[in-house]
Amino acid sequence: MKNIFFILSIALLSISCNDDEVSPAKETNEALVTRISENGVTRLELLFDIERRLSRINYYSQGNYFNYALYEYTEDGLKEMRRYAANDHSLNFKSVFTLDNLGTVIKSGDTAFTDFGDVASIREFEYNSSGQLTTRELRISGDPVYQRVENTHDSDGNLIKQETTYFPDQEEEYTGQVIEFTPGSQPIPDSWENYVFILSLSGLDDKIRDMFISKVHSKTWNENGSVSYESNYETSDQVYDENGNLTSQVTTGKNILKPQNPDVVTNLSYDYQKEN
Repeated sequence: MKNIFFILSIALLSISCNDDEVSPAKETNEALVTRISENGVTRLELLFDIERRLSRINYYSQGNYFNYALYEYTEDGLKEMRRYAANDHSLNFKSVFTLDNLGTVIKSGDTAFTDFGDVASIREFEYNSSGQLTTRELRISGDPVYQRVENTHDSDGNLIKQETTYFPDQEEEYTGQVIEFTPGSQPIPDSWENYVFILSLSGLDDKIRDMFISKVHSKTWNENGSVSYESNYETSDQVYDENGNLTSQVTTGKNILKPQNPDVVTNLSYDYQKEN
């Protein structure tokens, strides 16, 4: 089982109010986010096709452009994602998606191209009657499920809890992480839901969800059942444009297990693609 943990870790790592404030409108114009910056430095660039589908993500680390992902669609829906290194355009990760008859992603076959050789894994997805993602499972082909992530939503459809279990339904099973979310004043726009899900395939949906929550409590356990990390963070100082789009905010993170550590304060800013 520890070998599975090592291999999957490789696969997952290759994916990794002020004076100027305007009161938010009840509904935004649903302009799409094209850039997310942290402390004035670009973190992600999002590009969309003419049908407003996510077509490319450019990833940055400490301001340096290091890889990018391309998304391919058919008339039925999302077909494939390929991620490349920015320096030499070499392919380092690929996902091929299986859709149901409604065009919803129900399975992903993933291959990470690493120095340790090619690593193949499978993810499977389940949804509730409202079409919200409730369960995501990850496993190496031919092996039992390694990781299960279960989502809980409130009556308004907001994600309020996410629980990660390792080796579910096996002797080694343990809860790895529980994250609780307090929704903000606005929900995620309906037209964003598809690309927020696509971002979740690479573990990046939190970059969008952070725009629509007020508080997060996260707790992590190791395989021995001991708490290894616990934190709270809150959002504040939201600034909106005239259309009700969030343009900047501040997140403040607190390490509960080590309260002597200084708070982690991050200034986030957002750029948008306006509708034609």
